[in-house]
Amino acid sequence: MPNPTGKNGHGQKIYPPDDVLKVSLLKYVQRGLTQKEKTQRLASDHGLAIGTTTLNILERRLGIPSVRRTPAANENGRQAVLDELEKDVMNANAPRFIQERLRHKGVMLPRDRVREVMLEECPQGFDTRFPGRTKAKIPRKPLTSLGPYHEVSADGHEKLGSQALKFGDDIGIPIYTYKDKHTDGVLKANTVRDSRSPGVIGHTYLDFIEEKGGIPIQATFDKGSEVGWEYAIQVALRDVFAPDIDSHVYPACVLIKSVHNTVIEGFWRWLHEKAGGNMKVHIMRGKDEHIFDPNVPFHKDLFNWIFPPLVQAELDEFCTWWNHHRVRPQEQKDMPSGHVPLDALEHPELFGGIDCLIWIPKDIIQDLRDYLTEEVGSREDCLRWVSEEWDHLAKGVWESIGSPHITFENSWDVFVKMSDHIESTLH
Repeated sequence: MPNPTGKNGHGQKIYPPDDVLKVSLLKYVQRGLTQKEKTQRLASDHGLAIGTTTLNILERRLGIPSVRRTPAANENGRQAVLDELEKDVMNANAPRFIQERLRHKGVMLPRDRVREVMLEECPQGFDTRFPGRTKAKIPRKPLTSLGPYHEVSADGHEKLGSQALKFGDDIGIPIYTYKDKHTDGVLKANTVRDSRSPGVIGHTYLDFIEEKGGIPIQATFDKGSEVGWEYAIQVALRDVFAPDIDSHVYPACVLIKSVHNTVIEGFWRWLHEKAGGNMKVHIMRGKDEHIFDPNVPFHKDLFNWIFPPLVQAELDEFCTWWNHHRVRPQEQKDMPSGHVPLDALEHPELFGGIDCLIWIPKDIIQDLRDYLTEEVGSREDCLRWVSEEWDHLAKGVWESIGSPHITFENSWDVFVKMSDHIESTLH
């Protein structure tokens, strides 16, 4: 029969403004969500219940990119893959990893195209990544969790530390990370001057609380002495702001050996294989080519001015990939699997979880910061890599040589130029 009103049985849809809708759709694309998952997120985020056909029409109208609709031009796409291969000096990254990194940069390429370019330009990488090594395994048991921030694991990573680099004079770039057990998401990852200093780790944990707005029900730490303030802060805040939670059932803090901290140990392996190994190769050039000299008084400060920011930038990019990549499905797993970590953090109810974050008032965090400052020194003194005076000096030297954009690839060239300039001013 004729339908002069144009209304159907699905009711009238109320769409958010195009700019709001576009931001959400671009976010879903960056996370690699399927069309069905996108419709679920639209319903959850905007109360918009539509099917995949309508979603496809919306994406075309708003110019939302996809591998099929807007693939990168052939030569541009090829160059983008080559740029990623150039960074991967250890040949550790597979086609899917590179495809997802390019997607975060707005370059949409089919995985087959990425693999084709890699086979042409770097075929030996496939042999390098071929599985075949068997290592002794620590016995594991299934992990369980109520939801995001039920349990957060923290640990330090020393693959770029002083003992690993062996530059002398305590030169190294340790990493300290917080990871959520339920979602597998990385909540915070930072380079730190000293991952074994209670003061440094205490201020780092206060940064975490300030950024997230609260604490987890349980924090799982290493058994090292560096967790002293971190442990005290967690237990004190849990006791005051979540007194009804039974500490015998859900302890505020658990201390375990690093090798048993499976929530975060698996992440270290991925970090080392996908990014850390490449960073170490670049950093070790300074030692292998006899550029860095621990006997030169200012070389340590110059190293700390150049390399920690480079490591932090690479770390941020890797964590972005990690939080947007899809975790492999595990049917027997009691927690989410086959999901995107950041998506599970934002939508715990869709994955059988609840948000367990215990909110902490900002003034309380500041009070703790003031107290910690009195005990161990200010945040700036604990976390900065060089003094304000040296930072000012280095910036002036850097500007005098033309303010070059510093990358891992040219880092030691810049180091040499700045070192020569500083040396000349001292004589």
